[in-house]
Amino acid sequence: MEVPLPSTGGSRPLSLFGALGLGLMSLLMYLSGLLVWLTPLPLLYAYRRARGIKAMAGILLPMAILAAIYGALLPFATDRLGAEGALKLFFWVPGLGLGPTVESWNPAVFGIAYYLFFALIGVLLGEFEAQPYSMTRLVGQTAAIVFLFLALWLALYTWGTWGDFVRGLEGYFVKMLQEITKATPADEEMQVQWAMLKDHAEGIAYYAVRLLPAMVFNLLLFVLWLNIVVARRLFAAWGGVFPFLGELKNWRLPFLGVWVVIAFAFLWIFDAYVLKLDWLKVAALNVFIVFALIYFFQGLAIVAFYLNRWSLSPMIRLVLYAVLLLFFQPLSFLLVAFGFFDSWFDFRKLVPKSA
Repeated sequence: MEVPLPSTGGSRPLSLFGALGLGLMSLLMYLSGLLVWLTPLPLLYAYRRARGIKAMAGILLPMAILAAIYGALLPFATDRLGAEGALKLFFWVPGLGLGPTVESWNPAVFGIAYYLFFALIGVLLGEFEAQPYSMTRLVGQTAAIVFLFLALWLALYTWGTWGDFVRGLEGYFVKMLQEITKATPADEEMQVQWAMLKDHAEGIAYYAVRLLPAMVFNLLLFVLWLNIVVARRLFAAWGGVFPFLGELKNWRLPFLGVWVVIAFAFLWIFDAYVLKLDWLKVAALNVFIVFALIYFFQGLAIVAFYLNRWSLSPMIRLVLYAVLLLFFQPLSFLLVAFGFFDSWFDFRKLVPKSA
């Protein structure tokens, strides 16, 4: 006899008004700033409960509201208040800040596409939620699909103007660094660092633009991981979601990831001394940045495993995670190292199986 899968929110189907309400909730999260990373959550719930036309309505309504903001409210405010006044009034609208600095920039295209980025994550997580996937496959498959759609959208958006688009982004980073270094710090050491930033602004901007693929992919991984963790806790009272993932504190990346890092490390060395190809160096840097975050998550899983193993109180766990945030820069390297070497040593096997 086949066992029915757990369903989020029971067997009662979601109404159209419920789907529209969840769509509005996702839009509020998107525009909130602080909760923007949780934008996919309401759509995940809507897609899991409704699917079809109802779930699509929950996505189309926020898109229509965003189109009205960019196409009607912003031009009206600009006519009445001027560009600067409209920008102050609509500071919470995504994409407006880049308008004056990047050529061929359309805030509406960015704002709606950015929302669709989160919406697609919610839909895919809702689609794959009941599948017997591991955490690696769930996150990897979803990230690959979303990243492919992003690349396709960017190719269409910049068709014939790719060079201008890249130069515009580089110019934006240069101007941003120039604005940062305008203020002269009192500390002499900081003054030296500020001077280096100012002198090497163009070089920093060059690599910042070419490392954006890794930054975007890492943002995608972070959003996926965060929404999966929050959804499992938030929807547990309604039957739970992602029933096949198991305990995330036991998650490990397959050993293939180590070979990928080693392969690109050899390519980096070979390129530095033999090939001297700039694109190969940039590709290796992108790979290193992505895998640094992945092994950081694996290091966090090890920490969560031992916090659970030692049966620490929630207050002590909160304090330890707060310490991790306060000393994030040094401790993050330690967690990445733990995650990477866990592929060989399996630190969680140090605990007796009877425990």
